[in-house]
Amino acid sequence: MKTNENEVGKLFAEERKEQIISYLRTNKRANIHELIDKFQVSGATIRADLRELESFGYIKRTHGGAMYREDMLSDQDGIASRDSYGQEKQWIADKALQFIQNGETIILDAGTTNMHLARQLKEYENLTVVTNDIVVAGEIYQCPNIKIIFCGGEMRPMYGCTAGAGTMSFIQRLSVDRAFISPNALSVSQGAFTPNFDLAETKRAFMQSAEKNYLLCTSNKIGKKAMCQVARIEEFDAIFTDIHIRNHDLEALKLAEIPIYVCGEE
Repeated sequence: MKTNENEVGKLFAEERKEQIISYLRTNKRANIHELIDKFQVSGATIRADLRELESFGYIKRTHGGAMYREDMLSDQDGIASRDSYGQEKQWIADKALQFIQNGETIILDAGTTNMHLARQLKEYENLTVVTNDIVVAGEIYQCPNIKIIFCGGEMRPMYGCTAGAGTMSFIQRLSVDRAFISPNALSVSQGAFTPNFDLAETKRAFMQSAEKNYLLCTSNKIGKKAMCQVARIEEFDAIFTDIHIRNHDLEALKLAEIPIYVCGEE
């Protein structure tokens, strides 16, 4: 698939902003001249990048530079959180399972919540599961009643999933019934986020291939941000979270006027 110049320019700009975040996370702060030298772009470009990143709450601009905001999630934060909130992820998976029917084609994107969901699919008949997560595929690859379509592309180190241009090119040829999307962060006002540009684009491609899109998000991710937006809240057909969600977050999510399922034992 041929990529036009505008798409290339957007890709380079998004990658640069992602790298600015990574640089500030490591160094805590940097001045304008330091960033100009580091990324080999003009002062006007760097200042525009910093204004945009600050407008989304990722950084704080200072006199002559910028500093990292500690409340923004990074790739490392996403990896570290995979083993946490296991009970809440199970509650969400239990509820999401009720929306899957025999004979359907579904997407389970990368994430441990979808791993919990995959473990419960073994009794389904004539099910096709599309995934880019090697752990998700590993949960069901021995089930004779489930067909697995694994998305090719570049494997993301540590994440155990594929992402990037090759993966998106593959996904764009698909048409499925439902997609179950798991973000790294959820801003009530701005939507679902992930720390990495390639992962965000892959999740977007999954959503564009599906008739119905479901957001699976544990409550600890709500009210946080990451570098790259996946989708606005209104783009999902339902949101699944857990009983530990804060009341003000739940009330704010209800304003989107889409179904919200608060999962767990009282």
